[in-house]
Amino acid sequence: MCGYGPSCGYAPRPAPDPNKAFYECCLDRQVLDACLNKCNFQSYNKDALSRMYFKQDACPMEAMTTLQFCAAQGRDHTECCARNGVTTTLAGTKCLLFCDQRLGRSTQLDLTYTPCFDRFESMKACFWHDLTNFYKI
Repeated sequence: MCGYGPSCGYAPRPAPDPNKAFYECCLDRQVLDACLNKCNFQSYNKDALSRMYFKQDACPMEAMTTLQFCAAQGRDHTECCARNGVTTTLAGTKCLLFCDQRLGRSTQLDLTYTPCFDRFESMKACFWHDLTNFYKI
């Protein structure tokens, strides 16, 4: 299993809080300006994703791959997500795709993934918890 560091493809810069780490990753990965406002744990939510998915937002759905990677800091949060009930939707284990954000793990999303949005806060809780432990907040 790959941890933090350049050998894993992404080494987060030390940041005082998870939102700053999320935002700095977005900057490092050159997220579109229209998407930068989603690079924090408060605004990156189910409603924002739904607007992106249904093309009601200036930030395109294609940016979700990078946003999700940055929220998760390129790590695998599958175990935490499973404990948090992320698989308890009609999409089942497909939702774990959003939790494993190691490089090379992206998939083209379709309508079968929309039930996963109902567990989005549970996913983000795993990302936040991991970051707070990493930065010892």
